[in-house]
Amino acid sequence: MAGLLLVVFINFVGIGALIPILPFTVVDQLGYSESVMTLLLASFSLAMFIGNPILGRLSDKLGRKRILIASISVATAAHFWFAVSEDITTLFMSRILAGFGAGNIGVIHAIIADNSERQDRARMMGLMGACIGAGFVLGPALGGLLAGIGSGPAHQMPFLVAGIFSAISLIMAFRLPESYPSNADAKQVKTSFFARVTALMSGPLGLFAAAFFLLNLSFAQVEAAYVLVVRDLLGFGTRETGWLFTYIGICIIIVQGGLIGRIVPRFGEMRVIRAGIYCLITGQLVTVMLATLFADGGALLMHILVATSFVCIGFALTNPTLSAASSAASRRDEMGGALGLVQGFGSLGQVIGLTAAGPLYLSGGAGLSFSFAALISVCLLITLFFIARVWPKLSPSAAS
Repeated sequence: MAGLLLVVFINFVGIGALIPILPFTVVDQLGYSESVMTLLLASFSLAMFIGNPILGRLSDKLGRKRILIASISVATAAHFWFAVSEDITTLFMSRILAGFGAGNIGVIHAIIADNSERQDRARMMGLMGACIGAGFVLGPALGGLLAGIGSGPAHQMPFLVAGIFSAISLIMAFRLPESYPSNADAKQVKTSFFARVTALMSGPLGLFAAAFFLLNLSFAQVEAAYVLVVRDLLGFGTRETGWLFTYIGICIIIVQGGLIGRIVPRFGEMRVIRAGIYCLITGQLVTVMLATLFADGGALLMHILVATSFVCIGFALTNPTLSAASSAASRRDEMGGALGLVQGFGSLGQVIGLTAAGPLYLSGGAGLSFSFAALISVCLLITLFFIARVWPKLSPSAAS
């Protein structure tokens, strides 16, 4: 498992390096609107939505390792393509390709589920989230420092570095053991893709898919709008934004790397998820208050850090614990496809959230954006109520 976690970390260092770059490349250098910027972000998530169930299902048939290697290869090529792109068409095409390759999250979750007992999965999912957070600690800071280096556009060097990090993770993926070989469970009933999706969604897994959709729809405002919030309220540029996302990564590491493994066995998945949603709503409402009180300026960095901390702690508590819980609603022979489907709905939430983020921010600023996010988080809390009702029926044998 250590090898897989290292692959995830290295890959997300590269992805994290891109976060503070895209808004300034699209808006400030190329002269497009914030709506186009959020559409570019959304195109990545849309491709993830398509890629997650497809790659997950293929990993059930062909083996996890083979699909993981193929997906990282696609993402690596896409990063290098984006680095040499300067027109909006190729920028979109390369981000869509990268998003499809990044649709391997369901495969990674399935590998973790293959190699862990149900009672230990929240801890393992938390460690994976901590590796992602560690990547977001180093990545955005690195991206901010690299922006504008060289004679090319500001995004060129960060994306070249992202491609290099992705290539390193690809090399390391070849050394991973296979957790679910292609000849496993060879006697499978052949059903159509849509029939299988319908069957999965009609059970408890459908509730988890709805929860991931709402969670990512809500958190998409942080991905897109926080960059604009700190630009408008604090005057942050590329480097300062990079350091802010480094702080976000540190919060995620602390919660997912050390806290999840301790509190889930003690309090249970449902209580931890509920606490995470409460934190998420609190941070979003604090951001609304700040946008209202300091609409004409005067906000302090400390104000933003308080709001950011609540949001990030909430997401860090909810995401890995929800991932671990969703694996209990899946059989092992369909784990990749099932978790890929759940993560795909999360990506769909990102698509809609990121697409809406630009128009929402242009229409009503951070107040409207984060009011919308808080409303979605309340809907997530309601969905958790229904998950909690079926949770006692999901015995450990359901995950094996």
